[in-house]
Parts: sequence; structure tokens; C-alpha cells
Amino acid sequence: MSEPQIIDTKMHGLDGITGAFLFKGERTALVETGPKSSVNNVMAGLESAAVDRLDLLIVTHIHLDHAGAAGTLARKFPEATVVVHPVGAPHLIDPAKLWASATRIYGDDMERFWGGIDPIPPDRIRTIADGEAIDLGSRTLTAIETPGHAGHHHAYLDSETGIVLVGDALGVSPRGIAAFRPATPPPEFNLETCLASIEKIRRLGAAAIWMTHFGPACVSVDDACTQAKEALQEWARWVESARTSSRDLDEVTDAVRAAAREASEGKLTAQDADRMEMTTSYRMNVSGYMRYFDKREKAAS
Repeated sequence: MSEPQIIDTKMHGLDGITGAFLFKGERTALVETGPKSSVNNVMAGLESAAVDRLDLLIVTHIHLDHAGAAGTLARKFPEATVVVHPVGAPHLIDPAKLWASATRIYGDDMERFWGGIDPIPPDRIRTIADGEAIDLGSRTLTAIETPGHAGHHHAYLDSETGIVLVGDALGVSPRGIAAFRPATPPPEFNLETCLASIEKIRRLGAAAIWMTHFGPACVSVDDACTQAKEALQEWARWVESARTSSRDLDEVTDAVRAAAREASEGKLTAQDADRMEMTTSYRMNVSGYMRYFDKREKAAS
């Protein structure tokens, strides 16, 4: 029984915050690609693993830290098929809207952080539905629909090891940090849907949870799901409380940052705090919650 190999993309030049997962066998697959800005690190990892052919490039969802290098790698491996959620496929074929949406968040840092995104020809893409399995020969990877972080999100369950690759469904926990932070970016984050997806993952009977940010969870599947849910609910309380006195994003972010540091994140080293921010920042998370609460209020009225 062979576990997938973790390739550290060294996203933003940092170790242990974003991984890609290599399955070698009768068919070779890479799950997650990292951003285009760190594609050379992924290529170095593939070369070190003696991979000269990729049959499949699989992404949990199309955010740039997960799929930004998919087009670039597809060019380098012309035999590879790119596997993606049906809702995400059009944005890999023509990434203009995806890039523009991310620009509203990252502004002038777009090129430095992400390095662009190459389009993928439609005939190179395979869309996959909930419960559908990808045949790698001696094992399968089954897509598990897990929206909430994004509407186009899949986790993947490996039949051989029982490992479930959860993308961002449980948030982030960079290597060496024994804490879960939610990943709640605008515009699609939905709290109830996130919580339901985590319960769906809990019920899979998986042997272990592996996170894109980063690697094997340091606790059991059940504990990981519980901690991820508690973190989502805790952040919701912080944001909702701060919104009672201000709707200014920066002011609410400052309040949530203070609450998070008092609760647990104040124990992080300065370096680990920076690594956590590079996976999903206070401001981005708060922005996602603010939009979620705004939409909920609008629907109620």
C-alpha cells in the first residue's frame, strides 16, 4: 500500500504551506498544481520522483493556489488530462474572469503571488461528478462533492490507502502548526454548506485526512473534522460580534485578528504566523464572512 508523495510547491517561497500529491502506478496522477509562480518547484519534485509522463492533472477546485499551474503543466505534459469540477472547467479554458476576480482581492500583488494562468484547451479537460471514480489502475480516486469554501470543490478519496485529500474543505493547517484556520474567501463562502461538507467527509470512513495546506492532519479524521467545524463557528461568532459595532472591513478584521490571537494564534512564532497568513489571511477570511452575513441578511429581508 503506497501513500501519495507530497511535493512541496514552496508557494510564495515558503516551505510547508501548499502541497501537490503524486500518485505513481499504472497511470500517474498529480492532485493539485500550486500556482504558476511556483511551477518550477513542482517540476523539480516530479523530476526528483523520476516522472516523465503525467496521465492526469486533478484539481480540488480552481483557486489559483490549487490550479494556477494546471495550464502550464498541461503544456509540459501534453498527454495529461485535466480533471476538474464542471463549474470550474470553463474558467480553466478561459481564465480571464478567474484572474479578474482574484485581482479584486490581491490587487498589485497578482503577478508576484500567482505568476499568471495559462488557458487549457477544452479537449484536454475532463469534468467529474460527485461519486465518480478516476481509474489509476491498481487504485481509484473518488470525487466527493464538498462545496462551501467554493461551489466547485471536490475532495478525493484514495481506494488504496483510505486517505482523503480534502483541498480547502477543512481550512488550513500548515506543516508544523497544530491549529486549523478556516478558509473562507469571498464571494462563494457559505458557512452552513461548509459545515455540511465536513460532516460528509467525516462519514466517508477515511483512514486519514490530507490537506493541501499542508499534508497529513496531525489528528484523527474525527478530531480534524470537529476542530475544523469549531474553527468555522468560532470565526463566525467573532465576525458577527464585530459587525454589531462596525461594517468596515478593516475594523472587523482588526477585531477578529485580536480575538484569534487571544484564543490560540498568539502562540504561533512570527514565522508561522506569516505562513498561516499566506494560506488564507485574516482580511480575506473576514471578507468572506462579511459577504456571507450580508447575503443572509438580504435573503431574510
